[in-house]
Amino acid sequence: MTSIVALGAVTVGIDLPSSHAELREVGLTPGSDSLLPVERMEAIRLKLENNHGELPVPTSGGSVGNTANLLARAGVSCGFMGIGGNDTFGRIFVTNCEKASLEFLCELEDGAVTGYDFYLYDEDDVRTIILTYGANALLNPARVDLDVIQKAELVLLDGIALSFGPESETAMLRCVQAAEAANVPFVLALAGTGIVAGYREFFNTFAPKAQMVAGNLEQVAVLVGLGPEASLDEVRIELMKTPIDAVVTLDADGAFARFGNDVFLMPTQKIEAVDSTGAGDNFLAGFLIARRQGLSVRQALAFGNVIAGEVIRYRGAQLPSSFDVPKLMLDALQIAESVGD
Repeated sequence: MTSIVALGAVTVGIDLPSSHAELREVGLTPGSDSLLPVERMEAIRLKLENNHGELPVPTSGGSVGNTANLLARAGVSCGFMGIGGNDTFGRIFVTNCEKASLEFLCELEDGAVTGYDFYLYDEDDVRTIILTYGANALLNPARVDLDVIQKAELVLLDGIALSFGPESETAMLRCVQAAEAANVPFVLALAGTGIVAGYREFFNTFAPKAQMVAGNLEQVAVLVGLGPEASLDEVRIELMKTPIDAVVTLDADGAFARFGNDVFLMPTQKIEAVDSTGAGDNFLAGFLIARRQGLSVRQALAFGNVIAGEVIRYRGAQLPSSFDVPKLMLDALQIAESVGD
């Protein structure tokens, strides 16, 4: 039986050096972050291939996908649900799952383009992001294995999946309902503030029912009805008026959690980040691993901080395939246990 079942985006990412001139040539604004239709994305990819020749090998990504990947590499039995195309990118995603001992629970879709993104770094090291959902937009209730969800110990849901396509919100609803019917707890990973605000009814209904929600400060601020610029104190006050248990990442300031009547703030060591992409995703994996091992919430926050601090030392949203994850888990455990309850 798969202990944790995750539902999220099947996507791969490509890091590529660029320039202001090239970005303008392909119709992009430096520093922008754009969701594009497949046709537009494919046209840009072909131009970039023409300019650079063979592109770098893509790495797997997706918020909850990153979380599930690290859980599996740490030895947790974990399966992943998502819709990818039966193309080069989709097969790379599945291969990376296999390398991590992460079970891919769906069939790749013939004739569909797997979701992918470009992280384009210009001469000023400004990052321009473009992405397409691709086959993820095909997510619907018929493609979700509810039996697997009901046999899991925990279900991990990516809030971004709400926005994939016309039936994706219904698919997410079915997942939650199936988990609730079988008394399987679920964790709801928040997405961008626009998605949290745009799917207000879903989050208002299911965030209080989740074992916890997880996200950054801006996302949780919007979840509790504040603006994304709200301070931690403002978010804490509003969060305590709700029944929502939450874990909140604070970038270089560490992490905050609210469970019941208790609140916790855990600072982190200051680290010069090479790339902060995926820090929160991997923090969540660390937090879940720590709690599964019986650590307190405070200790789990410290554990997650160690994991996130290691991830940001590398380019990309996942630790390199050669990285010794079990050793990192042991190091994080020693540091977390020294914190005390």
